[in-house]
Amino acid sequence: MNTKLISSAGLSLLVFLLLSFSDPFSVKRISDKEFRYEFYTTQKEVRPKSGRQYYWFKGGAIHNAQAGIAGELLTGRFIKTYHSNQIAEQGEFDNGLKRGLWKTWYQDGTLQSEQYWNDGQRDGEWRAYDFSGVMTVAGKYQKGLRDGRWIDYQKKDTVMYRDDAVFVKKPKLSREEKAAAAALRKLSAGAKKDNGKPSFFKRLFAKKPHEGSDAVSKQPKERSGIKQQEPGQKRPGFFKRLFSRRKSKDSGNG
Repeated sequence: MNTKLISSAGLSLLVFLLLSFSDPFSVKRISDKEFRYEFYTTQKEVRPKSGRQYYWFKGGAIHNAQAGIAGELLTGRFIKTYHSNQIAEQGEFDNGLKRGLWKTWYQDGTLQSEQYWNDGQRDGEWRAYDFSGVMTVAGKYQKGLRDGRWIDYQKKDTVMYRDDAVFVKKPKLSREEKAAAAALRKLSAGAKKDNGKPSFFKRLFAKKPHEGSDAVSKQPKERSGIKQQEPGQKRPGFFKRLFSRRKSKDSGNG
């Protein structure tokens, strides 16, 4: 009886230890015409984030989609090799999203690229190399967008980026150039201020009107036969004007 109890306890302990030290993820090994893959998956359910590229395993193949999941998420270490067993790509996933340093190699083992990822977005240094291992392009990403100085060593060209768009800095001017620019702005402002106004010499030699000409032109013209009313004088009523006209006619007839 005691022997059976000891055996049962030992078996339970063995199962517990195996479960404790076993890998919580499921390892997968698949291949296609060009590469072999070794990776881990999890059945953990996550809510996809907008703008992120998720990788999952289903139907014997690896799939990916933006902000979408339809299988077991890749998580943990990822290794892709050529059929010659030469390494082709290596990195790490976190619940379907790339993270940390990712590298790729040519078939002869020469380093092809290095790039950093964070939460499924390129974030950090990015470098590319030619077949001989010489760096060809170097730059930096920030939250999935090119940012800062990008150098193309083959073309001997440098481009500045801001939010994934080409950014051109204003050139630095010398003291003489700054003084000339300030003088030009001052002249431009003066020209705008005097726009439409005659020049000094035109105003100086312009013909002045003769004295009294304005006074004569401004005097009201008297209508013939009609006496003009003085300013402030009260106009007589209708009947007064009517009888005054009759009296003037009668006196004229007499």
